[in-house]
Amino acid sequence: MSIGKVVRYAGSHRILYALSFGTKNSKELKLIVGAINSIARFDGEYMGRLVDNGYVRQIKGGWAITKQGSDRLRELGPVPGLDPTQKGKHTDVYDRPIYEPSKEIHIPVRPGADDFLQFPSRIGGYLHYRDGRVIPVTEDENGH
Repeated sequence: MSIGKVVRYAGSHRILYALSFGTKNSKELKLIVGAINSIARFDGEYMGRLVDNGYVRQIKGGWAITKQGSDRLRELGPVPGLDPTQKGKHTDVYDRPIYEPSKEIHIPVRPGADDFLQFPSRIGGYLHYRDGRVIPVTEDENGH
């Protein structure tokens, strides 16, 4: 596997810069970088490359920068416009509306669509109603 280079202002550089302020977990780093893939894939692609280079190490509670990572970051310099000390302020990467179900318009139900709910389910020799009642099935005079 190619360990790749840490290029100025790229995702790996942003990760190293963010870790220079203290340990962070994968979710925080993923937001800082703006990665849209899953956390597991983010760890495999971004963090795996940095671990192979010896720039970061995984510790309890997240990721930390190593001495080699600090040396490389010193060569690259700071990332302009990135303030990793502000928690939760990296949402500019995700310019999406916040879902609030209370504001959603309720879709009308087709008349008769829920009529089946009044009928019980037959399990074995019993009828199970949705309100919790269980009644044994009785046979008529024909044996049905």
